[in-house]
Amino acid sequence: MFKLSKTQKLTGNIYVVRTLISNFFMYSDCETTICFNTGFIPSIINREMKKINIHPQSVSGIFLTYPNFYHTGGIKLFKNANIYFSADISIKKFPNRSFYIEDTTNIKCEKLHDGDEINIGKIKIKSIVFPGHKKGVISYIVNDSILFV
Repeated sequence: MFKLSKTQKLTGNIYVVRTLISNFFMYSDCETTICFNTGFIPSIINREMKKINIHPQSVSGIFLTYPNFYHTGGIKLFKNANIYFSADISIKKFPNRSFYIEDTTNIKCEKLHDGDEINIGKIKIKSIVFPGHKKGVISYIVNDSILFV
């Protein structure tokens, strides 16, 4: 059984942020910060991120593992982040249909396939699709050593 963690630095460059009933994870090398999902309920995200002294505006990239509210509800807080997600999902123009972003005017969204690599600052992120999972689920390996699922 999965147990929610409290917001904290886990180890090295990895942080966990608790957002009521779900966690999301962050990776920071002191120059660049990225996150894996965004949690939900923006007021809780802001409160929890203050505990680890990371501000949403400092995040450069959001890597979504699956497009549901628990993973995407906080996207609008990360105003400077590009958004990366599985090529198997699409952005819809209407709320409550698949993956929805209210305003994509100033947001760079990029669809990733299995094996695609992205570099943000000195952080290398490789996308991985595991066969047998729900369509649109994607995982990421950071700097060839840390897996985020």
